[in-house]
Amino acid sequence: MTTSKTLLVVEDDEPKQRSIIGFLLEILRSDVAIVSAESLTSAVAVLSSQDVVFVVVDMSIPTFDLVKDRRGGGQPQGFGGADILRFIQSETETTKSVVLTQYEEFVLRRGENRKDPRGLEEALRSELDERFLGVIHYAGQHGAWRQSLKEILERLALTETP
Repeated sequence: MTTSKTLLVVEDDEPKQRSIIGFLLEILRSDVAIVSAESLTSAVAVLSSQDVVFVVVDMSIPTFDLVKDRRGGGQPQGFGGADILRFIQSETETTKSVVLTQYEEFVLRRGENRKDPRGLEEALRSELDERFLGVIHYAGQHGAWRQSLKEILERLALTETP
C-alpha cells in the first residue's frame, strides 16, 4: 500500500487556482493528493493538520476565506504569501515551497519598499532555508510557469515519469 503525499495550492483567484490544479492533475503521481486553500488562515489550518510535502503559494492572499466570513476576508495582502512561507519555515520540518504569482511588485512586510520578482526571490532566499525553491511568474493558463513548476516537481519525484 502506498502512502499518499499532500500538495497544497494556496490561491484565492478561482480561475488561476483551477488552472494550477488542472495542470497538477496532469503531471502529478497518482499517490499525490492536491488540497487547496484560499487564505492565510485556511493554509495554516491545512499545514497544521496534514503532512504537506509541497506548497504552491500565491503572494497576495486575504487573511480569511471570503466564503466563510460573509463580511469579507480582508483585502489581499502582498505579504500574506510571505506569512505562509514563514509559517512553513518555523512550523514544519520537511515541507518545500515555491511562490507562483502573477504580480510584478511585492511587499514582504508592512512599511517595506516594493520588490520586483527577482528582488522578492533574493529576499525570501535570505530569510528562508533551502526548502524554499524559488519564485515563478504566472502569465496565463498556458504560460512558461508550467514548465518551471514541472521541473521542480520532477526533482522532488512528485510527477509521473516524464
